[in-house]
Amino acid sequence: MKLEDIKRHWEQAGQSFPAHGPITPTSRDPYLGRLERDNILSHLAERHTCLEIGCGDGQHTVHYARKAKKIFALDISAGLVSVAQKRLEQESLENVELFVGSMLNLGEIFQGQQFDCIISQRCLINLPDWEHQRMAMLQAYDLLKEGGLFLLTEGFQDNLNKLNAIRTAMSLPEIKVAPYNRNFLSHEFDKFIGQYFELIDQRHYGLYLFLSRVYHPLVVSPEEPRHDSKMNDVAMRLSQVLSLPDMEKYSYNLFYALKKNV
Repeated sequence: MKLEDIKRHWEQAGQSFPAHGPITPTSRDPYLGRLERDNILSHLAERHTCLEIGCGDGQHTVHYARKAKKIFALDISAGLVSVAQKRLEQESLENVELFVGSMLNLGEIFQGQQFDCIISQRCLINLPDWEHQRMAMLQAYDLLKEGGLFLLTEGFQDNLNKLNAIRTAMSLPEIKVAPYNRNFLSHEFDKFIGQYFELIDQRHYGLYLFLSRVYHPLVVSPEEPRHDSKMNDVAMRLSQVLSLPDMEKYSYNLFYALKKNV
C-alpha cells in the first residue's frame, strides 16, 4: 500500500468508530492491547515527558497520561485524533497535547524539543517499507534526550511465519498481514537497533498469541473466534502468570525497551 492509501484507511477508520467500547480501529484485540500497554507502562515514570506516535483513538494514551508527567500524542488521522480528544475530555486529563501529522515528519513537527520517552504501539508497521520505517526511527532517535527510552511493541514477520506453520498443520488458514501494515524483519531491525540503542528489556506475547490464534479458533470451529471473547480474557490472564518454554517464537508482536546510545 502507498503512503497516501494508508493515510486514507486510517482517516476512514476514524470516522466510523465511536469514542467508547473495548474494540477500536487501532486496537481490535483488547486483550493483546492491554498486554502491550502494561509493558509500556512498566517503563514509564512520573517525571517523563513522552511522545506517543500513532496515538490513534487515544484508548491507550489516557493510561500513559495517568503515569507520565506530559504526553505529546501524534496521529496521521484527524478523525482518530478527534476521538482521542473526546476520550481525554471524558477522563479530565489535561497533560496531553494532540497533533495531527505523519511520523515521517517528527523532526519538523517537534523541532527543538527533546523527550524522555517515545512510544510506538504498532505504529511503525503502518509504513510501507523498511526505508520509511528506518527514517521514522532515526527521527525518533534524534528527538530523544541522552539516555532516553524508545518503547516499541511492533509486528515481526519471522515469528508470524512460525505461528502460521502451526495453524497450517492444524488446518487453520494463515493469518494475513493487513494491506496497510508491513511487519519488521528481525535481521533488519536487530542490526538497526544495535547501531543506535542499548537493549534494556525485551518481552513477548507468545503464550497469549498461541492460545488466542491457535487453540481458541480450534475450539470454537466452525464459528469464527472473537477477539473480545472470554477465552481470550483467560488467555491474557494465563500469559500474565505463566512463563512456558518455546513460546517466544510464536510471538509475532514483540516489545522492546531501548535506551538511546550517544
